[in-house]
Formats: sequence, C-alpha cells, structure tokens
Amino acid sequence: MAKEVPTAIKIQGCASKYNLINGSYERLPSDHNGKAAFVTKVATPCYIFHTGKARWVISKRIDDGQRCYAFRKDEPAADDPTGCQGPWVTCGEKDEWTPDTAITCSKVPGSNDQFVKLRLSLEEEMKKYGLIDTASLKQLWKRLDFNGNNVVSLAEVDKMVVEMCAGGAWPDWLNNKPALMRAFQKAKAGVDGGRDDFVEKCEFHDLLLNIFWFNKLWKIYDDIDIDDDRRVDFGEFKKGMDKLGLQLSEEEAKKTFGSIDTNSGGEVLFVEFCAYVRKRVNPDDNPAFDADIVSGESAGKTLRKKHGDTLTQSHFVQKKNMKQFDDVEAEFKKMIADNDQDKMTKMWQHLDFNGNGKVSLAEIDKFVVENYPILNHKPALMRAYKKTDEDGDKDDFVEKKEFKALIGNLFYFNKLFWLFDESAGEKANDRRMDFNEFKVCLVTAGVKMAEARAQQEFKKIDTNGGGKVLFDEFCGWFAKKECPAASFITPDQK
Repeated sequence: MAKEVPTAIKIQGCASKYNLINGSYERLPSDHNGKAAFVTKVATPCYIFHTGKARWVISKRIDDGQRCYAFRKDEPAADDPTGCQGPWVTCGEKDEWTPDTAITCSKVPGSNDQFVKLRLSLEEEMKKYGLIDTASLKQLWKRLDFNGNNVVSLAEVDKMVVEMCAGGAWPDWLNNKPALMRAFQKAKAGVDGGRDDFVEKCEFHDLLLNIFWFNKLWKIYDDIDIDDDRRVDFGEFKKGMDKLGLQLSEEEAKKTFGSIDTNSGGEVLFVEFCAYVRKRVNPDDNPAFDADIVSGESAGKTLRKKHGDTLTQSHFVQKKNMKQFDDVEAEFKKMIADNDQDKMTKMWQHLDFNGNGKVSLAEIDKFVVENYPILNHKPALMRAYKKTDEDGDKDDFVEKKEFKALIGNLFYFNKLFWLFDESAGEKANDRRMDFNEFKVCLVTAGVKMAEARAQQEFKKIDTNGGGKVLFDEFCGWFAKKECPAASFITPDQK
C-alpha cells in the first residue's frame, strides 16, 4: 500500500554552486509522470519531479529532467523522494557529478495560505495555454527574439502579450500593463538578483510564470481597489482581505497594512501589494528582491558585465532569426507582386541549370544552398518540394508553371519548420493540431485573425471534419494565404 505523499518537502544542506535548491517545496495540484511534483514558492522557482524512468530530479522547470541541478535515484521506488535511500547527486565546482551526503530531504507541513494556493495553481493555468513544455517555449522565444541576439526588451514582451491576447491564444486578463511591468522587472533580475534592461533566454520561463502570477495579483488588487484610483486605502484593504477569506481583526489588519505601507502615506500601491504577497508566500526569500520598489536601482549591471556595453549590437553568434526570414519574405513577395521577369528568369535558369524545363529535389537543394542558406533545412525543403508537386501535375518534378508556387512553399515551409522546431519530415507530416493549437500557431507566426475567421479557415483545411489538421497541411495553407500571388505561372509568362 502506497504511503501518503507529503504536502511539502524540505531540501537542506546543499553548499555547492547550486545551493539555490535549498528550501521548502509545496506539492503541485497535478502529478508529473504519474508521481507527485513539488515547487518552491520563490519568484525564480525550482521543481522536484520524477523523470518517468529511474530518478527524482530538481530542476528550474518541469520537463524530461535531462538538465537539472540535482538528482536522486528512485531506490527503493517511492511515491516521493523522501522515501528513497540513496544520496542526492549534484554537479560540483569541477563540473563533475558527485554524491552529496550533506543534502537532506524531509517531509514538512504544507502551507494553507490563500496566496500560496494561488501560486501553486499557476503551472496548471500555464499548461492549459501550452506554456510549460520546452517546444512551446522555443516557439514563443523565436517569435519574441526578432533579431536573434538572445535578449528582449519590455516593449517586445508587451507586443507579444498584446498579440497573443488579441489572437485568442491567451486570455484577455493577461494583458494588464502594471502586471506586465512587475513581471518584467522580476524576470530581468535573473537568478543572481542583478538588474539589467533586458530579459535573457534563460529567464524566459520565469518571465511567463511572472506574467501569470502578477496578472493574478493585479486581478485581486484591482478588485480590492474599489474606487479604481490604483491606490488601496485601509478600508479597501480590510474589505479585500475579508473577501479573500483572510479574516483579520481590526488590530491585525492595521498592523499588516502598516507593514505594507512603508512610507506611512495611508495608501498601498500595486508594487507594495506584490511585495507583501511575496513575503507571505516565501518569507525567507531574499528581501533585496523588492529593492526596486523603493530605491529604483540602476539598470544594466548584469548584462553589461556579461556582454559589455554593446549588448544589443550584432557581435553575438547569429543563428537563424525572424528578421532574416522577414528580409527574404519581403524580397520574394516583391519579386512576385512586381512580376519581375528578369529576376524570376535568372532564378529559374539557376534552378534549371541543364535547361530541360523541369527541376528535381536535388537541383532545388543546390539552388537553396548557393543562394538562400537560411532556407537550407532539408525536411522543410523536401516537404515544400512534395507539396508543390502534389498541387501540380504529380510527375516528381517541378516545372516552369509551378515556379511561383515552389518559391512560396520553399519560404513558408522553412519559416514554419524553423519557428515550430519541426526537425524531421516524418514528425511534421504526422503531427496534428486542434483548433486551439491552430490559433496559437497563427499568433506565433505573426498572423492577426479574428476568432470567427480562424474557425472558417480551420474548417477549410480540416476537410474531413475530424477537428484536427496535419502540420504539413497547415504549412501549405499558410503559404497560399501569405502569398496568394505565388500561383502556377511560368517566370517568362506576362
């Protein structure tokens, strides 16, 4: 008979560079891989979960456990890591994984605080909108990090939130500026508590978590703020706490309000309310984390320390990024819209170098490698070629009359394969998406479309009415939608 799973676990004794794993972990509402999962209550959390194989791990987010701060073998097999006997293993100063017998793992009582329960609900909320798994995070980051320099500004984050909410991929309540500002301030602090003007890729999960957290707090604060002046006086605070089920006596309420109202102005601002909740959720957290509320510390320290003063310049090693795709897209669209015969003829002649009026997959591959390396992704290229042939005369070649369709498919299949990380042709061909995933894909790819119109378009692709469309079908539809002029017309046809 399985033992009762604890409501909280405490990790102590880690003195290595990963001592951030020390702390109390509250049990999450849902399991992972069939076993309980736990999370710390800090703004930059750690998670304890089972990999589904043979280990319990402590990591910065719930995934497959390949990258973690520490792990413990599930021996003997237990419902939680406190039931295992072996030591926790961590990566030491020399980057070698070694057992650390000083680390203890024990059961402790969980918290019944309303704000703690609210914090523990966030992972479920984020999972609903596809913001937990690694693939979804990669997709969003590629869309957000337009120029590929691995940092994003507040303006870029705000634009993403507005577009995701407007496109129906996220709920409208996530689009609140005060909450977004607070989320960005906290995420940009990073694990080391520094300050800079950007959020880095490694902080992206924390940013999304904070966007949900501070928007939840904003909903509470806005409800408490009865007169909507973005300030809460004592009367509003007392009524608000009562509504939340946090019954405080008059004396307790005054004492609590006074501790929040640090300047004794008789009013509590949203940032002060957030600091109050943080202390309730995790009273042992670093108090300097809220220093920006009072001091307005200078920005730019951490990233300038890491990257120098030319942070946003192009000295980073550049991988594919959205700007590069946008540049090629503009070039192709202009060529087709202007019916630029000279350029299209030169392109076709380069493709059809033997002059037989048709090109093979190998010839298309050679053309892409030599002229548009950003489109040199073999699975996407193969699918674009196959789609063009299927929509044409199905003769295993692309002919002149199919040239424009080929150009459109080459570009959009590559862009979507890159954006959604479809690394294998078979995987892309088998992947199916429902309507909600379809909406998220649209917004991530930069398409603005009303809900009713999106439903119409989805039904056009979903010809059998099964409620699912293939990713490959989505790519073909997307290419025609974004560049309808890319039809079956030869480059020398007026």
